[in-house]
Amino acid sequence: MQLYVIDWSFQHAEDQLFATNEFCIFLKEGKFNQFIEGFELIYIAHTPQNGTGIVICKAQNTTTLLNILNMWRENYSISFNIKPALTSEELLLLQSSKNFWDKG
Repeated sequence: MQLYVIDWSFQHAEDQLFATNEFCIFLKEGKFNQFIEGFELIYIAHTPQNGTGIVICKAQNTTTLLNILNMWRENYSISFNIKPALTSEELLLLQSSKNFWDKG
């Protein structure tokens, strides 16, 4: 599975209020702990003072990730900046591997 770091932000302060209420309901009901095939939520960090935050997760593919985020984007005008990322171990492996274009 691919690691992703996702920055998110609200377009409007009103949407932040409604989404925060919905998020807290989901959290209380344990919905973020539910198993979703092809997806693993690692961490969510909130910076409510400016209506932004970060999600760190793993997903089988971008389609799965977009399907999960879609409800929040459609209902609360949240913008997501989705960035594939590397773990420290993957970065080390990348730095240790030979150049793709070298012969032999």
